[in-house]
Amino acid sequence: MTGAANRLLRGLTGLNARIPGGTRNPNPQHILVYRLGNLGDIVVALPAFHALRLRFPNAHMTLLTSPTKRGAPGAQEVLAKDDTFDTMIIYYEDESSRPDFLRNLRQRLASAPIDLAVLLPDDRTTPKSLIKQMTLLSAAGVRRIVGAEVVPTTKVSQGQVPRIMSLLEPLGCPEVEAFPWIHFDDKDEARVTAMLPEYGDRPLVGLQCGAKRPANRWMAERFIALGKRLVADYQAELLLTGSAGENELLAMIAEGIGPGCTNLAGKTTIPELAALAARCRLFVSNDTGTMHVAACTGTPVVAIFSARDHAHRWYPYGAQHIVLRDNPECSPCLEDTCPLYEEPVCLTVHDVEDVLAAVKRVLEK
Repeated sequence: MTGAANRLLRGLTGLNARIPGGTRNPNPQHILVYRLGNLGDIVVALPAFHALRLRFPNAHMTLLTSPTKRGAPGAQEVLAKDDTFDTMIIYYEDESSRPDFLRNLRQRLASAPIDLAVLLPDDRTTPKSLIKQMTLLSAAGVRRIVGAEVVPTTKVSQGQVPRIMSLLEPLGCPEVEAFPWIHFDDKDEARVTAMLPEYGDRPLVGLQCGAKRPANRWMAERFIALGKRLVADYQAELLLTGSAGENELLAMIAEGIGPGCTNLAGKTTIPELAALAARCRLFVSNDTGTMHVAACTGTPVVAIFSARDHAHRWYPYGAQHIVLRDNPECSPCLEDTCPLYEEPVCLTVHDVEDVLAAVKRVLEK
């Protein structure tokens, strides 16, 4: 099925290149990059963004993106201190199917004009969605399109970063860059310093206790027990990260842990979060966007994964991380909430001692 879909997409890409008119330039001067998604989706695409800029240093680059829902963090927040793109076009789920929006978007792209469009689809993007994207670009006069690929099952285990980078192979782009990927500056560093307590020589450890999907959330009482042990055994200073919407959860966990714990829910921008993560000796995190932010600074992550998704698909990039994931018979369910148990068995299997053993491997290395 996937092979047939990709043969169709390659055929359509070749046909589009032969349509009369449009913009044709072997040395692209105007490049459009199409990448959708929220925080984690954008972070794992950063090496591809930066590789394109290195490959085409003088081109005008535009990012077409959507965090889907209004208020969700996405490319605008991740790239706040990053000058890779000259222009950013952001839209939302509630306007993406409106004829007037699509007409105006086509006109805007046609006025550029675009010499090269690079699609960086999610690994669940359907052939129908890719054809819709290609039709929009073709109507705007774009004749060269790269990256129109439905992800085969064999590529899922590569993880997000290598898979996305592989889409750039026809362009001869550089390899994955060194950490950190998110840009932050001295002002971000100063604001982070002002948020932190005096911690002296004690190791800073980040805890990401929330997650968008309930099926990805390790139990709060276990984070409390873990936090107490980190403070007692390692004299760690704990930093609870999360969105403003997770403040109630993190306030409860901070109260349960007691001294040595600071709740930073909703207090950091994404560049500030990256600056904070870069100072940490370690991050312990659920499978969520913040995990990828921490990983992309080079900070080791102990990641607690449920088995709702395929193994490796969303693992943090890099050899310095430890992923805890079980593989029960019901995996992968791909459900946001466990359909079988009040507390997912694929998460309850990870007890505090398991996580502490992984932490020990990092902190005592």
